Amino acid sequence: MAGNNEQNSRVARKKSQPKPPKKHWFRRIILSLAALFVIGVLAGLGLFFYYAQTAPTIKQSNLVDTSAVKIYDKNDDYLTTLGSNNREYVKSNNIPTALKNAVVSIEDRRFYKHKGVDYYRILGAAVGNLKGSSLGMQGGSTLTMQLVKLAVFSTSTSDRNLKVKAQEAWLALNLEKHYSKSQILEFYINKVYMGNGIYGMGTAAKYYYGKSLKDLSLSQLALLAGMPQSPTYY
Repeated sequence: MAGNNEQNSRVARKKSQPKPPKKHWFRRIILSLAALFVIGVLAGLGLFFYYAQTAPTIKQSNLVDTSAVKIYDKNDDYLTTLGSNNREYVKSNNIPTALKNAVVSIEDRRFYKHKGVDYYRILGAAVGNLKGSSLGMQGGSTLTMQLVKLAVFSTSTSDRNLKVKAQEAWLALNLEKHYSKSQILEFYINKVYMGNGIYGMGTAAKYYYGKSLKDLSLSQLALLAGMPQSPTYY
């Protein structure tokens, strides 16, 4: 009888003890993912600043000048020069507002809101890359980053990599500290390639239409603004 009472007492005490808490596996997964995200961000920032240290120097001459290309015939006789020597450089106050608005609308709609790098566009480009978008890394480039590419890099496939993109972003951030949006837009409009060996939209206006930018119609300005997307095709 006493044995039964002792056994019942042990069972009662066992039942009265609190049960060990269940493993919060969902919370652990969330915390693990958050930790991985933080580690990834820190690693990305470290890599970014590592690449930034080796970025080339960019000067105003790089932003204004274009490369001059001399053309020779089959007999090696000089024919003409394409590029900076025959370029029509147009100051900002002589560039039609319609052209400026069109360029910004096509190339970088948030141009007046960011400081050289548009993090929304970078995130969108990253998602696009994961989905296999044909835009690739270029989808995250702002107009300022495109100017940097034209000034110190190139549009070749060899310059479409993470290192160059990081350096473009770094230089774009620094560029916007030293130049106004109006100056950057002026540099871009005068530097971009327009097909047929033509650089700059002022030169393109004279080459394709025989007019100055200020004398072009709205449709002509629209065509020039969109031409950098695919100068050879257009």
